[in-house]
Amino acid sequence: MNEQLVDQFVETWGAMGSSWGVNSSVARVHGLLIVTDRAWCIDDIVERLQISKSNVSTSLKELRSWNVVRKVFQPGERKEYYVCEPNAWEMLFNIMRQRKQREFDPLLANVAQTFTQAQEDGDGIAVDRLGQMKSMLDTFNKLANMALASESQVKGMIRFIAGK
Repeated sequence: MNEQLVDQFVETWGAMGSSWGVNSSVARVHGLLIVTDRAWCIDDIVERLQISKSNVSTSLKELRSWNVVRKVFQPGERKEYYVCEPNAWEMLFNIMRQRKQREFDPLLANVAQTFTQAQEDGDGIAVDRLGQMKSMLDTFNKLANMALASESQVKGMIRFIAGK
C-alpha cells in the first residue's frame, strides 16, 4: 500500500478515535498497525508517526490491554515487535468487551445504586426517571452479554440485517 494511503488512513483513524474518547496517538498507532502488513518496533513507529518514544510505548501498552495489538517474536532481533489483531471481527468484539467492562458496567452499577438509594429517600419524577434508566440499561446489558457470548450469532444477525 502506498505511503499516502497509509498516512490518510492513520490520520482518519486517529481523528475517529479522538471523537470516541480514545487518545489520538493511541488511535494513530493502532491505525498504522491495522493498515500495514508488517510487524513494527517502537523505534520504527516513532519515526513513521513522528511522536515520542514514550507516547508510542504508552499507546502500545493501552492497545495491548484492549487485546487489539500483540507482541510478536522476530528471530534474531532483541527489539519488541507489534502487530494488529488480524481478524477485524475479533478486534471489534475485543473492543466491545473492554468498553463494556470499563465504561458501561460501572455506569450500570452506579445507576442501580443511585436508584436504590433514591427509592429509600422517597419518590418523584427523578426517582421514576432513574428507574427507567436502570431498566433501559439492564436491557442493553442483557443484549451486550448475549452479543459477547455468541459472536457467530451476532455476525449472522448483522449479515441478515445488512442483506448479505
